[in-house]
Amino acid sequence: MLASKSIVPNEGSCPIDESELIHLSAEAPTDAVAVVAGLPAMQKAKICQFCYGKTHLHELALHIASTCDQQTLVTVFGEAGRVIYKQSRDTSSTLKSLNSNDSVFAPKPVLLSGNKSRSE
Repeated sequence: MLASKSIVPNEGSCPIDESELIHLSAEAPTDAVAVVAGLPAMQKAKICQFCYGKTHLHELALHIASTCDQQTLVTVFGEAGRVIYKQSRDTSSTLKSLNSNDSVFAPKPVLLSGNKSRSE
């Protein structure tokens, strides 16, 4: 029988209190960096890891990663930590690149046979 506690499949546990995460995500990224600045390196990297996998918190994750050293990120993320370390050193360029790549994967319009395109 299932326990009465709500379980979310494949959801990592948040390394900080939920209310703190909500507060952190509501801040501007630069303000959020100031909030986590005093935390231990491993805790910052774990917060980064939690946020990195969530599309709406991806930017926050990169800003938090910018306050971490490469070795700590590698310890938490594995070898992917090296990539995240590099991405976090130029967050605006990384985000611009990620956003422009979204259009590559966007669904393309489908023209059915018998329909003429407007350019014809």
